[in-house]
Amino acid sequence: MKLRWGALVLLGLLLLGGAAAFWRQTVMDALPPSWRVNLLAWRNGVDVRHDIAIDMPDGVRLRASLFLPRGAKGPLPTVLVRLPYKRLVFTEGYNAGVFFARHGYAVLVQDLRGTGDSGGELLPWKHVAEDGAATLDWIVRQPWSTGKVGTYGCSALGETQLVLSRLNHPAHKAMIPSGAGGAVGSAAGRYSYFGVFEGGVFQLASAFGWFQWAGTKDPHAPIAAPFDLPQVLRQLPVSGLVARVRPAPNGYADFLSLSLTDPRWAEWGYVSDADHTKVPALMINTWGDQTSGDTLALAEKWRQEGLPEKVIIAPGNHCQHEESVKATQFGELTVENTAQPWRDWFLNWFDYWLRGQGDGLASLKAYTYFMLVENSWLSADSWPPKEASMQRWYLDSEGQANSRKGNGTLASTPPAAAKVDTFRYDPANPVPSRGGPLCCSGDPDEKSGPTEQRDVELRDDVLVYTSAPLSEDLRIAGPLKAHLVVSSSAVDTDLVLRLVHVWPDGRATSFQEGALRLRYRDGFERPRLLTPDVPVEAVVDLRSIAYKLPRGHRLRLQVTSSSFPRLERNLNTGAPNNADETRMVVAVNRVHHGAGAQSYLVLPVLPNRSSNQ
Repeated sequence: MKLRWGALVLLGLLLLGGAAAFWRQTVMDALPPSWRVNLLAWRNGVDVRHDIAIDMPDGVRLRASLFLPRGAKGPLPTVLVRLPYKRLVFTEGYNAGVFFARHGYAVLVQDLRGTGDSGGELLPWKHVAEDGAATLDWIVRQPWSTGKVGTYGCSALGETQLVLSRLNHPAHKAMIPSGAGGAVGSAAGRYSYFGVFEGGVFQLASAFGWFQWAGTKDPHAPIAAPFDLPQVLRQLPVSGLVARVRPAPNGYADFLSLSLTDPRWAEWGYVSDADHTKVPALMINTWGDQTSGDTLALAEKWRQEGLPEKVIIAPGNHCQHEESVKATQFGELTVENTAQPWRDWFLNWFDYWLRGQGDGLASLKAYTYFMLVENSWLSADSWPPKEASMQRWYLDSEGQANSRKGNGTLASTPPAAAKVDTFRYDPANPVPSRGGPLCCSGDPDEKSGPTEQRDVELRDDVLVYTSAPLSEDLRIAGPLKAHLVVSSSAVDTDLVLRLVHVWPDGRATSFQEGALRLRYRDGFERPRLLTPDVPVEAVVDLRSIAYKLPRGHRLRLQVTSSSFPRLERNLNTGAPNNADETRMVVAVNRVHHGAGAQSYLVLPVLPNRSSNQ
């Protein structure tokens, strides 16, 4: 470490002596990024080099930092962390380098192609698998390597692991991807690609936020000048939004130019049903992550194929699983009993698969998950848990379910009389987003997770169906679906559904939601426009959840056609690519229920615990 001795002594005194925390942080912030990383490594008994260069088969050179335990003798198993956020700046990358090196691993932290100091262009996740394989080949050749490599990280750092695992490289012995459902493409029927499509609807706020911040193809492109985020997100066409604030070439435009079944998604590395990984996986996510449903669907697919894996779902929002240890709130929901030995689990997983030590978390079942409100950790051998029974909750009304002042109901018995609830969806006046699986929007005012809904539920373009007070606890655990019979005056429109917990004191907090673009009601492979005012059946995926509604509380379902800015507005024109459209059409949308057109929720429900459990 090439620090001048005087600076080193001063920094040591500041960091190890009695200087105030403020001055320690001030000094650290003033240091060049490589010095900060070097100092952190030095304090933890780790040596680090930042001059690693690895040539890819096409000649592009990727840069990396190598962390080694100080004084290590003999070859070591390796942890590989790859990221698009600059390895000397993004704390998760270099903190992982120090943590695993401190526990006897070699750690390579690499800037992805087109990011940080690496060459080439970034387009998530084109080249990621091939670049990862070339990096593994390089690691295997190094004298400090045993040839056994585990991969680690959350969000993009997790998605790149899943993409690489498609190749089943012989050196890739284990992985710990967290918050990584964005790697799922068409696998398990999800078609979510980078986590930015939900039921065929573009997740506008998070996609715009990520691409304008980190999605430029050239890492040296100028950053966006200050802009009014709410004002920009309302502009049309959606396909041009990032270019308006950051004109450099950007993957955002590429993503919005492809249909959901375009073969280029698979070429870019997104996981499909044709992929059968053999890399043992410790997969982690949180209930508030917009890709939680994708993670669970992929994990169950791989479990059924025989992959050695453990899945852990914690409370919290995107990549907050470790933060949940000390959390007391998830959105507006109180949580407790959230602690888990995350770091011990990480070491146990890698020690088993890379060193042949320990038990590989054998005591854990395939799924370990946190049940919200009950504040308990549960386990299962499959998803949904085999002990869950599927309950139907039927929509009913007297034809006026508009707003929470209407007469919409939910009940376990189907209604006999045929009724229709009608609302007017105007894309110029969309229903505002309230909480839910919102990530990476760049807007500090946007709340994620369970959030109060009472203001939204006063709108007439939100249909509200509420159960009677529950006679016993309702313990939901598994994937959530809604089967609706709907019609529209437009040739295309969206369904946006939200499940809500109504408390005895009147609070109404959301706990999961989902959407479907109705042209995809027959499947993403078979888009078909609506015939105006002709009823059709549609199944809406509302992700998964583990959530308890106590006895005396009520279950509520909202049905509408927008959640802005979380989701792109459907402009209702039926244009081949809604993101290129600027013309708006008001849609009169209807939900049919009763008689021969039953609309209902399907909830996986666990048996209630006995009083002594």
